[in-house]
Amino acid sequence: MGRKKKGQRADGTFEYKCTVGHDMTGRRIQKSFYGSTLTEAKQKAEQYKVDKAVTATIGAPVTPANITFGAWAEKWLETYKKPYVTSQTYANTYLNTVHHHLLPVFGSARLSDIRPIDVQRFFSQQKNYSLSAQRKMLITIRAIFDAAIDNDLIFKNPAKKIQLTSSAVKHEKTALTDAQIDQVKGAAAGTFDAIIFLLETGLRRGELLGLMWSDIDFDTGTFTVNRSFSIENGSGKMQPPKKGSYRTLPIMPSTMEVLQRQKRDTLYVFPSPRARKPEDPNHFNRRVRAWFQQFPEEMRCTPHELRHSYASQLQRKGVDIYTISALLGHKDIEVTASVYVHPDVNSFREKLTIALAPDGEKATNTTNISTNN
Repeated sequence: MGRKKKGQRADGTFEYKCTVGHDMTGRRIQKSFYGSTLTEAKQKAEQYKVDKAVTATIGAPVTPANITFGAWAEKWLETYKKPYVTSQTYANTYLNTVHHHLLPVFGSARLSDIRPIDVQRFFSQQKNYSLSAQRKMLITIRAIFDAAIDNDLIFKNPAKKIQLTSSAVKHEKTALTDAQIDQVKGAAAGTFDAIIFLLETGLRRGELLGLMWSDIDFDTGTFTVNRSFSIENGSGKMQPPKKGSYRTLPIMPSTMEVLQRQKRDTLYVFPSPRARKPEDPNHFNRRVRAWFQQFPEEMRCTPHELRHSYASQLQRKGVDIYTISALLGHKDIEVTASVYVHPDVNSFREKLTIALAPDGEKATNTTNISTNN
């Protein structure tokens, strides 16, 4: 018989004891929870705490008849989101959406009383928000109702068939032209090489700041995206790249020149200019913004817009959308096609010139366009 694991009882189950409250004298009240694994026992403890908090909020045990949308949304946040996403994503995406948009309207309504017409009426009043912001709200409220269905609190999701419309002016991300990219790279060479690296690799900001020399294979001319650096609750944190988008990318000759100019006196390829550690992403943003002040307004980019510029240039050069999506580390090709690629009129004109020219002229047109690019 194998040795018992920590917390394992004689009957093979696991016990997890935790504080669930305090009595009138301030003494801690402890309660034991049991499960076939220690993780299961801990989950039961967390569920108990959440149920207790909800009961205190609504003044009665949690049942389909009395739970409000607000009480269930808080429980959903704590149980289904907070343990599984970064604190930044939790605060900016889910907590903000629930507290600032959903609770003011649906908070006091009973879950079972909310109908599709109520949800549609809510979204018809959100026209001043962009479609992307409305989609974030819709994804969140659908998930809240789906979890309620899974827990037998309601039987249908009233947010399933909702139409969205927006009167907000869509903000187009800046995407530099080929000539502008050359101009920016020329100015950044040797002075702000990180900008060139972003324009030639399409990395996300956090991926660039977390890039280590150990990720680069000079023998094969490749580098691997293994992590992303971010700031959470005031502290730096290394985490996997967004949505697990680990990938190995080729190093082009001009990008190799950028790497060869960098000092190797720290673990990181582009460390903070003031320390031998990763740079605060917000500080990096400010440095990029200040550096771009030397250019006209239409050429000023954020780090994320340099990523857009990279994708758009690849599209103009004839790289297929599937390859661009893989290079960017996208899981959904629709994101690449609808958000990151910015074809321009000249690109359309060139493609039409080739497609519509008489057969005898197509080869000549193709040669000319390749030379111009």
